[in-house]
Amino acid sequence: MEETKKSQSATVEDLRTKGNECVKDGKFIEAVLHYTQAIKMDPNNYLLYSNRSFAFLKLDQHYLALQDANETVRIQPQWAKGYFRRAEVEAASELFDEALISYTRALQLDPHNVKVMESIKSITDTQKKKIRDNQNIIWICTCLGLALGIAVVVLDYTLTTNPTLENPFSMTSFSFALAGLGWAVGKTVTLMGSWSAGKSLQPPDDLGTNNSSKEKDASAAEKKTKYSKAQARQRYKQGKI
Repeated sequence: MEETKKSQSATVEDLRTKGNECVKDGKFIEAVLHYTQAIKMDPNNYLLYSNRSFAFLKLDQHYLALQDANETVRIQPQWAKGYFRRAEVEAASELFDEALISYTRALQLDPHNVKVMESIKSITDTQKKKIRDNQNIIWICTCLGLALGIAVVVLDYTLTTNPTLENPFSMTSFSFALAGLGWAVGKTVTLMGSWSAGKSLQPPDDLGTNNSSKEKDASAAEKKTKYSKAQARQRYKQGKI
């Protein structure tokens, strides 16, 4: 019995080693296959989930990468790298607040990890840059709206015999109204960018999670349409079959 366990453990380790070698060679799909086979043999091995999470992340499969990272944390909640894996997926999905929380948790478990410290600094800088970029977009759109409003007022006053905007109050109000419209456009653009964050974490359509239920529904429908021999003969006589 012990020999069987040892041989199985050796096989799992061999698969993990092959997966690691594939990762080094950039063969991430093959790495996922090796890790998956190893996980089937040892489903509580948190190292396998961590490694597969990394491979999925390299394949831009953020949903699957996050699932494996969460499983790593569940199995081994005191391992800093599990939270680091989760943070990497969240950062790639532009969920910067969530990533910062995960990075911070990793740093609490491993206070001297330089890579985690650098990641926290990087994600913080990215957040600040995103805020600045959003402010710049709103400011530019507002200025463009104001400039367009002033241009319309000037053209209306100089090129038409009877200007639509005759007094200074209406001219100013119109210009500021277009500036407000520009602000609204800029704000909408930035909000749309925020709403798109995390969309890559939606489960893929080809996971096949609904296949079993669809098959059950199909078989149930089949059963409903079947009749006994007596019922079939009766329906035949009535001309329904």
